[in-house]
Amino acid sequence: MRMIARAALLISALMLVSNALAATAIAQKQGKRLWGAVAYNSKTGAFGYAADLTSRRAAETEAFRLCGADCDIIKSFRDTCGAIAARPKRVVTETGASREIAERKALTKCGGDACKIAVWACTTQK
Repeated sequence: MRMIARAALLISALMLVSNALAATAIAQKQGKRLWGAVAYNSKTGAFGYAADLTSRRAAETEAFRLCGADCDIIKSFRDTCGAIAARPKRVVTETGASREIAERKALTKCGGDACKIAVWACTTQK
């Protein structure tokens, strides 16, 4: 019985992933813009991210869900990448055409050797 339950759970998970991938592929074919977001808790360092969602609200909701209830910083972006750099008492968000560009811009804006990338994400249409 446990084997059947595990198989059913695995099939359900695979179907969810498949549906999400299909929705992303359809959005890309239709030329729809894809949204992403990164969220960060400046006190605890917790973070969350989302990519390839069809609305800004959905991306921000997912990033906050993964980050937790006390996240206080969010950066949403469309068809590009976003990054958050942090050091004690300073947190910076930036976007860029690639992960490297978003990270470099965030680190430069953050300033100082103590700055580290806390979280980044990119949409597939960038």
